Amino acid sequence: MKKTLIAMGVLLFSVNCFADDSSTNAISNTSQTTATTQAPIEKGKQYIELPTYPSPENEIIEFFSFNCPSCFRFESEYHGMNRIAKAVPKYMKIKRYHLLDFGALAMELSEAWAIANVLGIEDKASEALYDAVQKDKTIKTADDIKTVFVKLGVDEETYEKTKNSFLVKAFMAQQADAIKEMQPSSIPSIIVNRVFYINSSGLDSSSDEAYIADYVRVAAFLSNIIIE
Repeated sequence: MKKTLIAMGVLLFSVNCFADDSSTNAISNTSQTTATTQAPIEKGKQYIELPTYPSPENEIIEFFSFNCPSCFRFESEYHGMNRIAKAVPKYMKIKRYHLLDFGALAMELSEAWAIANVLGIEDKASEALYDAVQKDKTIKTADDIKTVFVKLGVDEETYEKTKNSFLVKAFMAQQADAIKEMQPSSIPSIIVNRVFYINSSGLDSSSDEAYIADYVRVAAFLSNIIIE
């Protein structure tokens, strides 16, 4: 399934990684107006309301891929989701779903992410898989993914048993359902309560730090909206 993907608004990231090798297209109907961190937060500017049903629980969902260089920078260099998690109310659940069809071994990497979640090693696995894909370029086969887990202390038997478990299959189904429901058109994408999509092109683009700070500010604002 082809996706039309964009860079994170006009962020000064040096790499536009939200497209495949064939194209990089802007999302239509999003504001390209440069914002400032203190600009009033308005629907249609910093965020877009999706035509979806609100989440039954309070949650923030990030859609990402280990194959995406800008997702890598958002996670490893700017610690975007960690900063958002600290800024929003403690009752908000943070969820991260890996795209099933973006880049090489996308399905296998999505499954690896499910395994990491079931084993409770999301943070370690995220860092290790990003490094293996983006820095070391050592992920060429599904066995290479398994090797990353072995280095994290997960033996092959545990890896295979977990891979074939009901819990991993359930997590994979959750990822697929969330992608189908919210149809993320760019990565990383952050959606609050399955309704509010943070519009990256409406955020402060004066610097990388200002951009991330504005991302956090908008996420915190949206987390406090009561959906009727």
